[in-house]
Amino acid sequence: MFASILSAEGNWFSQYGMFIIIAVVLVLMIVLTVIPQKKRQKQQQEMMDSLRVGTKIMTIGRMVGKIAEIRSDNTLVINVGTDDTPTFIVIDRNAVGLVLENVAAPAPAVEETPAAEEPAEEPDDKADAAPAEDIPVEDISASDDSDK
Repeated sequence: MFASILSAEGNWFSQYGMFIIIAVVLVLMIVLTVIPQKKRQKQQQEMMDSLRVGTKIMTIGRMVGKIAEIRSDNTLVINVGTDDTPTFIVIDRNAVGLVLENVAAPAPAVEETPAAEEPAEEPDDKADAAPAEDIPVEDISASDDSDK
């Protein structure tokens, strides 16, 4: 059946079939190589963005240490010694091969607003009120006067 289809003269598949098969194979090869590469690049970039002082890393040369300083010229100072006898080396940021122990990012500083700008709303019901240790002393005395 297939032999008769392929051997027929003037059939479009016999004229262009090999080109179609080659094109499909090339497209599949490109897709199957580009997508995983993009995924690896994204993971590598996320790892580089997560580097902080104190993070334990392994370099591509298999040296293990903790980041002591991150410099603006795209280099890292890492301690490959112990805490008692530190040994500092400078490596390029791209030489980080693996993050072994990640350090939590520092919390952003929260700006305090003066109490005079925004008055605190008093709860209508005692059940909705916050515990006494969370309320500043001046608010407790103000709420006690209003209840009596």
